[in-house]
Amino acid sequence: MNIYPIDNNVSMQGKSKNPNWFIKQYRRAGQWFLDKSPSHTAKESKKSIENWDKTTRWVSDPMWNRGILGATALLSQPAIDYYNHRVDDETRTVSRNRTIAKIVAGTLVGMFVVRGPVYKLVEKMTNIKGTDKYSKLLLPQKYLEQLKNKPHKLNNYRATLAMALALGAMVFTNFLLDAPLTIIFTNLLNEKSGLKAKEKKSKDVMKEVANV
Repeated sequence: MNIYPIDNNVSMQGKSKNPNWFIKQYRRAGQWFLDKSPSHTAKESKKSIENWDKTTRWVSDPMWNRGILGATALLSQPAIDYYNHRVDDETRTVSRNRTIAKIVAGTLVGMFVVRGPVYKLVEKMTNIKGTDKYSKLLLPQKYLEQLKNKPHKLNNYRATLAMALALGAMVFTNFLLDAPLTIIFTNLLNEKSGLKAKEKKSKDVMKEVANV
């Protein structure tokens, strides 16, 4: 028989492990891998640097960024819907068509109606060398000198500002343009898939049964 009282207080049972121990081990393993990897120096020619800068500006441009997202979604999401075997064939086809229509409508509106025009407008209103009345309207005066000397910061500022303005505009375009276009594209794809003909035939059969 134990004559000593048992203390069930968690705080008296010893210290728990630091939750950061796993992160430290992960970083240590990563550093070990880098240390063991062979070193390599990339060729930094003027042309290659210019190409990387162009690629960076292209990817960070809100308009083309939306296009990349749309293309990626178009390559993956419709296939996921179509190969969902928990539903029947017709439901899978309709779901796939609706997903394609939604992606295409959202991408087209996002690129050519919202983000593209908004970015062009931001460019015109953040022109450091411009003499127009509104050429510097959206430039922060506090950081104007920094933006003059560092073009990459100006590009980042433009992209961020255009993205924020575009998100505000999309609150309205989602209802005014995206939704109607999604319905139109879905109906077109359903017709191509033969679903409209099946639906019409089914309605005709129901009418005949009702008349009998």
